[in-house]
Amino acid sequence: MSRATSMATNLAVAVATTAVGCMLVISLAPSRPDSGKSWRPDGSAVAATSGHAGSAARAATSALGATAAGPEDEQFASPPTGRIVVTAPAPGVDYKANGSFTVAWKNTTGEQVDIWLYAETGQGRAERVAVVAPRAGDGPTGEALVTLPNVPPGPRYFLEVATAGDGAVRGVSRTFAITA
Repeated sequence: MSRATSMATNLAVAVATTAVGCMLVISLAPSRPDSGKSWRPDGSAVAATSGHAGSAARAATSALGATAAGPEDEQFASPPTGRIVVTAPAPGVDYKANGSFTVAWKNTTGEQVDIWLYAETGQGRAERVAVVAPRAGDGPTGEALVTLPNVPPGPRYFLEVATAGDGAVRGVSRTFAITA
């Protein structure tokens, strides 16, 4: 690879990084084709990237023509897209602590969901209390029987249905009361 090609590659990486607005540190290996240490068998350059596993890193590695292989692939995976809408429980119904009821949702993410119980703590804040149904399904519609934990009675509880693990996409139910 000539010095001009190497400089063009550096410029492409810098432009891709700057265009996304994120900082990315890129270390290119020395350009000594006879050493075999900075070149792949197919003749392409080797580059090391570090920084946030976001779009800047994806753009920079794409600009280099790098192919992903190994555990690093997961950090560059795109987050789920779509929407989750909680359709049940219906508003205005009270539930007993340690009681069970059905939760239903629509899910366009194609990802499994976790169902969490939240308690509103006032001033627009809420506290996550417990997971009530882990890995509840990944279909376009879902339904799960949840059992509430033993929590203090209160008028302002709600459920969150979110993509399993990362919770990148979520939907919430209407508030309900938990009675003794």
